[in-house]
Amino acid sequence: MFEKVDILRLPIAACTMSDLLNGFESLIAAPGCATAYAANAHTLNLTYESAPFYQALRSADILYADGKSLLLAARILGKNLPQKLTTTDVWPHACELASRRGYSFFLLGGEPGLAERAKENALRAHPGLRIVGTHDGYFRGRDREVISLINEKKPDILWVGMGEPLQALWVEKYRRDIEASLVVTCGGMFKIVSGELRRLPSKWREAGFEWLYRMVQEPRTASRYLIGLPVFGTRILAQRFGFHFARPQNT
Repeated sequence: MFEKVDILRLPIAACTMSDLLNGFESLIAAPGCATAYAANAHTLNLTYESAPFYQALRSADILYADGKSLLLAARILGKNLPQKLTTTDVWPHACELASRRGYSFFLLGGEPGLAERAKENALRAHPGLRIVGTHDGYFRGRDREVISLINEKKPDILWVGMGEPLQALWVEKYRRDIEASLVVTCGGMFKIVSGELRRLPSKWREAGFEWLYRMVQEPRTASRYLIGLPVFGTRILAQRFGFHFARPQNT
């Protein structure tokens, strides 16, 4: 579907926003349940802790660059990723596309009530949008029940916001059972769509400072940036010179 850039042995799609949305449409039109996952430095670092997560990302139909860190990594490796595609930036474009084409959404994840609040805000911003269902992400042991709720609605896009690596592992485990045309993982996006968290102005986001703003709003994420970014950079430099750090085989 897209040219791929190998970053730490993961195939990152070299695509623009327009390309990504066209990819979504192609996957929705195809049979079966497809997946689109976002990747950033933290995501790729987590693949060194979990072999199943690494395999889940490798099996995605689209793995796209959610973060300036991946664009910089591509340049260091002599490659090019044309655009940072933060999922929260993808969301309004996907809503406009869905409103125009009649696609339906189901929002899954977050604490009780969050997905519903995100739905309410989304419908105010995009009156023609069809959101056919919501459910929180706290359903451990009731997976089949939640999947039945999703399958009753058969959404064109199921948005799963549970954080990594849980969301991708959950999708991969139940992918063959889910009757949605496309699953897009979205981390903590519902907090922003609902208005619970604010974002930096776009010029600061494009400059690559969104990670710092999020760290201020959610201090518990500090380690993924203060420690994770240097670790990621070290792994990229190693790849640049022909060396790859080993990943776990079965954890």
